Amino acid sequence: MKSRIIAGLWLLLAAGALIAGLQAEPTKPENLWMLVVLAVIAGLTLYTLIMRRSLPVLSRALRALRSNGALFWFVVLLVLNLGFGWWVVIYQPTNGWPLLPFEIAYLCAVGWIFLLLAFYDMDGQAARALGTSLGKSRVSGLLLMLTTALVIFWAAEAYLRVFYITTDAYGFTAMNYHWYKNFLWGDRNQNSLQYRDYEPLRDVQDSQRVAVVGDSFAVGHGLMSINDSFPQLLEKRLGAGWDVNLVATSGWDSDVQTAYLNAYYDNLVPNLPGTVILSYYLNDIDYLLQAPEVNPDAVFTFPENPTLAWFVLNFFTPNYAYYNLLQFTSQSKNINFLERLIDAHTDDAIWSQQAATLQQMVDWCAEHDARLIILLWPHITAVQGSQPATERVKAFFEGQGATVVDMSEPLSQQNPADMILNRFDTHPNAAANRLAADALYAAITGS
Repeated sequence: MKSRIIAGLWLLLAAGALIAGLQAEPTKPENLWMLVVLAVIAGLTLYTLIMRRSLPVLSRALRALRSNGALFWFVVLLVLNLGFGWWVVIYQPTNGWPLLPFEIAYLCAVGWIFLLLAFYDMDGQAARALGTSLGKSRVSGLLLMLTTALVIFWAAEAYLRVFYITTDAYGFTAMNYHWYKNFLWGDRNQNSLQYRDYEPLRDVQDSQRVAVVGDSFAVGHGLMSINDSFPQLLEKRLGAGWDVNLVATSGWDSDVQTAYLNAYYDNLVPNLPGTVILSYYLNDIDYLLQAPEVNPDAVFTFPENPTLAWFVLNFFTPNYAYYNLLQFTSQSKNINFLERLIDAHTDDAIWSQQAATLQQMVDWCAEHDARLIILLWPHITAVQGSQPATERVKAFFEGQGATVVDMSEPLSQQNPADMILNRFDTHPNAAANRLAADALYAAITGS
């Protein structure tokens, strides 16, 4: 390395690879290849620094490669893109998910290899010869276009992974998956009972317990902090003497909610809830809509080509383009999604099955002397259009003596764009959750 700055950076990358690599347990069978890489990095770096000269066999190989400027350029592009691509596909780095020592070691090794290819035994004369070779090559223009395209791709990939870990309404995108991985799943986001909630109070003899049952609306889908979700806001509003417990997971439909509520309180008997809040959204009927011709999710398609499907699955940039731009912006697909949910609620045969399932929740509350409150959510961007479905749900529960908090009224007074998470996700945002908490507080306290 002729430049002291480049040499210093090369040394730092070698040190970073070695330090992080040793922390990553390189002697594990699956990591043995990294141990070999670290040994090469350490040996070549020490040789070059101690001997103060380049390794002759390596210098000859690099001079031969650089004699063809276009080939050299292509090899550097290949090494960088395969190196970073492998890391992205295997580890899926995103904002909110810390790098493992193995990843740090790997990235330092990729950077070390890049500096080796580009600058090892490179002096002014060699650099001028390389430039001349590139200037004469007929493919330099194509390589420049390819390099520009790759830079744009990786810049977009980095932006989406750092600044766009967010949800979509239907749970299809890579961004949505990684929001769940980073902010909902796992021990750091869930309590000991595997819900996105704080630990329930085991002894509530002097407190009143409230259970919130539901799906993604109840867990705070898309909210970075659980403190912005209506169960947490409600608990804060109620104050001391109240313990609000979340019994909800994204994707739950009406057919499983009563069973999970019962199982949850097996852990807390005899401290059962005095109030049960069922958060109901129109897709809670999905379990009855499995046939493609009635399944709401079936209006969205997955890429059929295996190669395209692989890229869409593993990289955020094509994933964003395919789903957010080609799928979720389709008005016909979104309209069909909502229409299928409304049709299911207005179909007497389907509704009779759903009503029988909802009756299980009514019966559970009656058997356990718990007040039942229904938090009824319309489709936020189509409140009026949701009425045929929400009115039927409301009439059923009111007929059973339950209190129904219909969010159609407060949401109809708001700008829909101010109530949803983003233009691809119509789940309630923090502001809509505050409206729900206020409405529930009024229903519980009578104020």
